[in-house]
Amino acid sequence: MKDKKHVQPIQRFAWRSLLMLSALTVLSAALPSASFMPTADARTEVRQDRSTADRDTAPRRSSGGDRQHLSTALGSILQQPLTTLGLLPLTAYAASWPTPDFSVESEGAILIDADSGAVLYEKNATTAYYPASITKVLTAIIVLENCTNLEDKVTFSNAAVNTNLEENSTVIGAIAGDKLSVRDCLYGLLLQSANDCANALAEYIAGSNEKFAELMNQKAAELGCVNSHFANPSGLNNPEHYTCAADYAKIMQYAIQNETFRAIDATQVYTHAPISKYPNEDAPENTIYAHHHMMRRSFSEYYPGVFAGKTGYTTLAGNTLVTACERDGMTLICVILNGHNSQYRDTKNLFDFGYNSFQSLSVGTADDSFQELASNLKVDGIPLVNTLEFTIDDGDHVTLPKSESFDSVTRSLSYDLSDQEKTEGAFARVDYSMDGRSLGKAYVRLTDESEEKAAAAQDAAVMESKVQETIPETIHLSEGTEAAAQPTVAGQLPQETSAQHAPIVLNREKGRIELPKPILRVLVILAIIALIAGLVFGIYYLLERREEFLRSRRRKRMLKHTRDLTREQKARRDMMLNSRTGRRKRKK
Repeated sequence: MKDKKHVQPIQRFAWRSLLMLSALTVLSAALPSASFMPTADARTEVRQDRSTADRDTAPRRSSGGDRQHLSTALGSILQQPLTTLGLLPLTAYAASWPTPDFSVESEGAILIDADSGAVLYEKNATTAYYPASITKVLTAIIVLENCTNLEDKVTFSNAAVNTNLEENSTVIGAIAGDKLSVRDCLYGLLLQSANDCANALAEYIAGSNEKFAELMNQKAAELGCVNSHFANPSGLNNPEHYTCAADYAKIMQYAIQNETFRAIDATQVYTHAPISKYPNEDAPENTIYAHHHMMRRSFSEYYPGVFAGKTGYTTLAGNTLVTACERDGMTLICVILNGHNSQYRDTKNLFDFGYNSFQSLSVGTADDSFQELASNLKVDGIPLVNTLEFTIDDGDHVTLPKSESFDSVTRSLSYDLSDQEKTEGAFARVDYSMDGRSLGKAYVRLTDESEEKAAAAQDAAVMESKVQETIPETIHLSEGTEAAAQPTVAGQLPQETSAQHAPIVLNREKGRIELPKPILRVLVILAIIALIAGLVFGIYYLLERREEFLRSRRRKRMLKHTRDLTREQKARRDMMLNSRTGRRKRKK
């Protein structure tokens, strides 16, 4: 009786487990339609929304605007699955950032990788200083972007040659009424640092220096400059004319992307058309030379690889210098503000430090996560994307210390792109960093083939919406069948419901993946079978262990009792045991 009492709790546990299993079985019957599958109303709503958006749009191939719209839509679709699946894992490792073994004498300085934007060195990089004539880099870019023909003539006004100029400021020597081409003026601006050319170009583009300054500030804001303000095109001293090293590095980074700017700024010697003071074409005064010593072999400051730059000096600004250099596929930009006759020495030292300590890597070859990204999207069958391919630009770079590998980089995926970033099919951005330092970024874009596929999908959606509009006029309904809720077009076979062959889809509103009913039912059945098997095995295992425990306890009690028996009692016990054993043997 005692043994049966011990078994009763196990039996009660088994019965409770079976009751729970039955309840789970009942609940699982409602799972496919209630929790995981999109309702027919939801599918109809999505179809109607798509039809409303494209109803008045004729089928057409994807243009630049369409590509941008498509990229935005893809970003919203992919955001949830990419972060959930962890296709771009975040990694963080302790890393050491190189530091120079020299001191920079200038008050403000910065060194960046032009390809990645990574800051390799900075000193008071966000402190505002007077820029002096390096201002003319921004002036040249605005002129190039607002002039359609560089051979257009620029007329030098009286204001351009006589006002807005300081004593002993650099000029090309034009007088009021002189005319030079925009090209000649740009060479005078960048090589000679001619302030009269700056004024004349500003008047040609905007009508006045004040209006041109508005364009300068607008462009600076577009480039992300946050501590800069410009009041004139030349860089002459003005309390409202200032910049910082970090801002002007962005301006130079943008400027060297313009091929015309690079061609003009890299020139060392140029002869412009004659002017009134020097009407002779062979007059030496019409030949101008680059002021940047690091670009000219005749100067001791010459630095191999320097291809663009601009000098500057005023009594208040001190020496200023912006320089771009390319070596071994790596382009560096150095900005010096308020230098103390050390602008060339500081720039050289920073360039040496950058090329000796850092490496520039193409993200396309260094980061394998993009291949993993594309393959996972295909395998997971995400709507609209499972047939599309992704790529990144070979120009996307990451700058790393030479002592570090790509494994030490932290990656983060973002879909919050600006309008400028969304060009050329970009819909996502991967930011790379190390110890809180930005190393560069890469943009995920659709391939050309995928863009054509996406455009075809858009056209198909438009056609489907137009067909759906005609359905109410030719609907045939069959009562008493499942097909009664499915309209059929006259002359066509009834289509199977989308629930029968629904793909694996992502419900972005509810934040979950929804499975088709057949697959879900199979999974539920397998889960129930596994649960039953586990419960049966567990109960059997507990019962067996309980029996072993009871037998062991009986043996211990018998042994204890045996130790307390007399010799005669033991003899009688042995006789009884032997007789029981004999009877058992005879029965067998």
